[in-house]
Amino acid sequence: MKRPIYKKSFLLLVIILFVTKAGYAQIDSVVRTFTDTVISKLIVDDIPKKTFKDKFMYPHRWYIKQLLKPKITDFDTSYIISAKRRLNITIPITKKYYGFNVNDLSENRRLNFSPNTYYHVGFHFSNVLLTFGFASTIKFGANSTRGNTTFRDIQFTVIGRRIITDINYQNYKGFFISNAANYNQVEQSNSNIIRPDIRVISFGIKTMFVYNYKKYSLRGAFSFTDIQRKSAASFMTGIYHSNVVFQSIDSTIVKYPFNNYFSPLLNQVNKISLITVGVSAGYGYTFVYKKFIFSTAINIGLGGQETNYTTIDKKNHSQSIHASVNVNARSALRYDNLRFFYGTMGAYENNFIFNSKEFNTENYIAKLVVFAGYRFNAKQRSKKILKALRLIDYN
Repeated sequence: MKRPIYKKSFLLLVIILFVTKAGYAQIDSVVRTFTDTVISKLIVDDIPKKTFKDKFMYPHRWYIKQLLKPKITDFDTSYIISAKRRLNITIPITKKYYGFNVNDLSENRRLNFSPNTYYHVGFHFSNVLLTFGFASTIKFGANSTRGNTTFRDIQFTVIGRRIITDINYQNYKGFFISNAANYNQVEQSNSNIIRPDIRVISFGIKTMFVYNYKKYSLRGAFSFTDIQRKSAASFMTGIYHSNVVFQSIDSTIVKYPFNNYFSPLLNQVNKISLITVGVSAGYGYTFVYKKFIFSTAINIGLGGQETNYTTIDKKNHSQSIHASVNVNARSALRYDNLRFFYGTMGAYENNFIFNSKEFNTENYIAKLVVFAGYRFNAKQRSKKILKALRLIDYN
């Protein structure tokens, strides 16, 4: 005997309600668990929450507390000591070098262009919250016979435990010909050597991955937020990109009296643009003897470079893409007793291409640094400084 339709409908409705209620109960349980987890992470009892100011400042205070709380390390502490949570103050004296060389392949000649740069006295500050450095107005060491160079040179480096990224920007105006002495028949006068019309604008970015990051610290080698306590090494791989524009603002790159030594083409070029992309591989090693730390790292990159140039008749030209080589080398030596440290470090990067038919180029950037610094180890002092900066304002 068949059941009436209304009885089947009633039975189906009961089943739907039961399933729906069970589903809602399960969803409610998941939501409650998630909510409790979020609240336990975000609500901290010892952060004030009473007044309107307390509630307004709560997100900021919570963020600072997360930065200051102890964290689990992902490296071998018998090899590396982290000083990131200490207040590091360093006074560096820095000189940067930049050069652009134009090689005439048909005539086997070249001109080397260099800026007239200074030594700069700077300031470097780092702690758990931030790291920054700048060059002061104190400068010395330029050669007055080499003209005047105005420049902006900005470098931003993110040195992580596993990945290191360098971003740099240069804008130099005013160069001199540093190899003019190779042309004996040219009258050596400042008007021939100094080129205030030459400008270089360059941008570059490179990223490297450190494999043995648990025992080897690139921070410990070339920054002040880690201290390498045992000798260690690591292989590295990475990628890089750069864009360089070298030009004469009101003339040609090669002009009188040097134009007699170069091909007719180069005598017409007033702008060269280089775009480079490649991959790199390298090796870094840090040797530790008591409190002395010697570090060196070298990366060799292989990529492709596109060269475009403009002649004085305002026509644009392009060379075919050629293989290029990028060399990046760093070295540092310092004494470090965990609080006071001093030493020197240098960096050099060069990029050049192969098999160009008409001419090729070579551009490099280098830096020499002498430094002395001190780490403030007391946690209470750091808190006082953070309170003075109004980065924390309770307890």
